[in-house]
Amino acid sequence: MHKSKKPKDFLKVPQYPGGKTAMSKFLNENLKYPQEALDNKIEGTVEAEYFVDGLGKIKNVNILKGLGHGCDEEVKRLIKSLVFDKAVNRGLKTSTRKTLKINFKLPKKKAPTLQYQLVKTKPPKDAPVKKSGGYNITISYTKK
Repeated sequence: MHKSKKPKDFLKVPQYPGGKTAMSKFLNENLKYPQEALDNKIEGTVEAEYFVDGLGKIKNVNILKGLGHGCDEEVKRLIKSLVFDKAVNRGLKTSTRKTLKINFKLPKKKAPTLQYQLVKTKPPKDAPVKKSGGYNITISYTKK
């Protein structure tokens, strides 16, 4: 007798539409650095665990390693906003455990800019010959 081979993926697990790359892009675009963490100059990684049911919905988000100062709450908010594809496993309701690490890195401060413009002015037509004109200086300072 010849046995048929089992498929490699015995159980289907919910996948994020577009894969890991799309999920990373979504997280980076929607991550809001908490003001309290910015004020206290907090950086680091928050590790979270969550479950995805067969319908692709997020359940039970738990922080495994947190930073505090609003970062943990932001990670929970982000994870709860994820939506996965459905995964049907022979009619059974299954739940998949996943972990996620999200890095919080302070944004780099932009250096202030100083711009200037030097424009030579022409002397008036009725000015004496010795006067050769002057300069107008425009200076602008932008603090970012």
